[in-house]
Amino acid sequence: MPETHQKNLAVYILCVLLASFTVFQVYVTENYEQLHDRIAVIEKPEQIKDIELHKITDTYSERNVQCFKEMEVLQERISLLEQLNFDKLGPTDYAARMFGGEVLSADTTSRHRSSIFSRMRNMISSVYDNYHQMQCIIQDCGTCYALEGSSGTIVLKLVKSVHLNAITIEHIPKTSLPSNVDVYSALKEFSVWGTNKPSNMGKDIYFGTFTFDYATTFLETFEFNLEHGMPSISFVRIDIHSNHGEKFTCIYRIRIHGTPE
Repeated sequence: MPETHQKNLAVYILCVLLASFTVFQVYVTENYEQLHDRIAVIEKPEQIKDIELHKITDTYSERNVQCFKEMEVLQERISLLEQLNFDKLGPTDYAARMFGGEVLSADTTSRHRSSIFSRMRNMISSVYDNYHQMQCIIQDCGTCYALEGSSGTIVLKLVKSVHLNAITIEHIPKTSLPSNVDVYSALKEFSVWGTNKPSNMGKDIYFGTFTFDYATTFLETFEFNLEHGMPSISFVRIDIHSNHGEKFTCIYRIRIHGTPE
């Protein structure tokens, strides 16, 4: 091969090598960050796995929190439906008017009872209307029976002789009342007694003293802690000792539960 051709070939090869090196340098510069990330992934696989695991865990945690919130809302709605349909879903009410129960008396024991105004009102008011208004205590009338003051006594005649085990107190829901109300007419502390002869108060059976927490619920069932061998009862007396601050006490509904003799 002539010497001139050898020199040209050497120059050509050198130019090709320089061009290749330049292209390679440009490629490496432009892709340096991607190469660095790939190298980091290769060098620290466990760290990347931990990051991905935290992301997955956070996602499941958020879903679980949302699921629990939805379950709580659903449970509250189910509980509200059960309360609103207590006569259909709850235990039998042996004081219910529709079964033959009766309110024999509903008297206030407040000091206002002896006031002249109260005496005049009782004389003027119709005995017939007052009797039928009292029966709202054991049926859904859409209104309450109001006792003057914060204490009183209610006597119920049951449908039949029953071994008592619980009493249910119901008031209007707080959400139905006007806002910015600090006092309520719902009864608070009360005692339950039973007898088969309401005229003979000396042989009453004491079932307990309870507190109706109107701040948390508008319908509450109180179970009796009874001894074995308790007799069946035909009449129930509820002694109201206090209410939630109002000058009068409204009774919307009282239910008596148990096992018939």
